[in-house]
Formats: sequence, C-alpha cells, structure tokens
Amino acid sequence: MREIEVETFLDSMEMGVSRPVLILGDDQDEYILKNQKVTDNGKTVIFDCMFVNELLAYQIGCYLDVPMPEAVIAFVDELLVENDPKVRFAYKFEKGKYFATERLKYVENNLESNYLELASMRKPYRKNTWKAFFEGIANKSDISKILAFDIFIANFDRYRNQGNILVNREEPRMMYAIDHGHAFWGPVWNMDKINCLNLVNATSMYINQYSMEILKYIPGVMFNALQEYVDLTDINNNPFNEIVQKITSIDESMIELWMNNIPNEWYINKDLQIAYYTNFLLKHKHVVKDVIQNLVVREVFVNYKGGVLKWNNQNQKSHTV
Repeated sequence: MREIEVETFLDSMEMGVSRPVLILGDDQDEYILKNQKVTDNGKTVIFDCMFVNELLAYQIGCYLDVPMPEAVIAFVDELLVENDPKVRFAYKFEKGKYFATERLKYVENNLESNYLELASMRKPYRKNTWKAFFEGIANKSDISKILAFDIFIANFDRYRNQGNILVNREEPRMMYAIDHGHAFWGPVWNMDKINCLNLVNATSMYINQYSMEILKYIPGVMFNALQEYVDLTDINNNPFNEIVQKITSIDESMIELWMNNIPNEWYINKDLQIAYYTNFLLKHKHVVKDVIQNLVVREVFVNYKGGVLKWNNQNQKSHTV
C-alpha cells in the first residue's frame, strides 16, 4: 500500500460520520482523510475497526476491478499536530496513521444535493431524477460488480446512502464506489461483529437469512437507482457471472497479503482479527451467487423476466434457496 505524509489540513468536508477532512499530501495531491474517533450527540465514539474494514475492502475491490478512488495510508506527524491547534481541537486528529482516499477533482454529485435542491424548490421526489443521473456514465457495466462486491463484504449501507457513490464528470464520466467502513458487519470490534464473522457453513438457511437482511435495505434510493442498469432480460447472459467467478477465486494467500498490508496499529488483536476476517471471506465467497439468485427471484431487479440465471462455472457448489 502506498503511504503519504500529510503536509497540511485544508478544510472540513462536513459529511459522513467519520468527519472527513481535505488534506494535502507530501506528493502535492489532495486526499480525503478519515477519523475513527467520532463525536455523536456530545459523546465520543471510536469506530475501532473502521480503517481495517476500509483498507481490506479497498484491496478486495481492486482485485475485483470495482471502480474506486485510490486509497492510501496517510501519516499525520506530531509537529503538524503541535503547530496547528485546529488539527487537534477542530478536526480531532492526533499523530498517527489514517485511512485516506484521493480527492476526485470533478465530482458532480452527490445525489443527496440533487434531492435537497428539489426539496428546497418544493418539488416532489421523482424516481427518474436518480435514473437520469446515471444515464450518461461510461462504466454502467460496473454496477453489477459493485452490487456483488457489497453482497460479498456485507456492505448494506450503500443501498440507502446516496453519498456512497460518486460520479466524476471528467471525460469519460465515471462512477466510483466509496465508504466501506461499515462493511464486514460494522465498524466496531464487538461480539455482534465477531459472531457474524464466525460463519461456520454457507447453508441454504444462512443464505435465506442473509438475503432477508439485505432486503431490509431494499428498496433504498441508491439500490433503486443502480439496479435499473442491471440487464437480466436474458438469463443466459448473466451480468453477475464474471464478478462472482472472480470472488470465488479469492484464496487464503490473497487475504493474508491484504491483511498484512494493514498497519499493525489499526488492529486491536491482529492475529485474532485476521483469523475471523479470513474465515468469513473464505466461507462467504460461496454465498454470493445464491444470494443474487435469491434476490433476483424476489423481483428486486426491474429487468428480470423470470428463470434461473446461468452461471458458467456449473461445478461451483450451489444451495437451494
């Protein structure tokens, strides 16, 4: 993973629970820096494995060719903290390593601002407003990758959060997936998260339960906007086929490399956490295909006309759902 040093803090981004800040790196590029320490209703909350989630998800996404801004490990020097009181008191950053992503220069959304503009004009929400937003993007074929990726890493937040997809208007106009700190069953290392990561077997019962958990977030404004561009009219030309095959090709050595690229100080108990994440990913990669089929037959995709999706790898283990 590429590392940078933070040269200076430029401005608060005023969005997201991680209170991101725009910074200038020592490479003279701008990045969006996140913080695991969050103030919520006057109380300080520490999302103690948000950075682990972010950097692991980023590396998985890179392997799967999911479009994302580049992620880096950003070091905040002690001198910078001491010499700029705003870093400590306004932005709440201390010396250490943080997760950051490159700032896309020509971001034209987010969808939330479009919605707020309509609300300020007292115009009703219109479904085609969201649909039109994605019509001109060059990488609509990546939508099936993003949806399968989210199913794999248990990232449901994107379905309802219109700030987790960015569209950069630089030619060609491209869509990017961001914000994976709440993946892998949440940003806090607690027993609920551990129990969810401790997947024993990808049984049909688990697949149904997992599908029902996803359905709690559907319909969501982002999912509705994205799913219209997933063409399921021909079950023999399955748009999820390639991405699911690539997910199932992930092995333990890849996961070990990804986990070891994460700074040691981001872990609470490195060996234990690596064991749980590895177990989850190796078991959960076999869930994605059946969960997609399960969601398809529940008619969450408007372009589905019926039937069982064809998968090229017919030898892949499947479950009745």
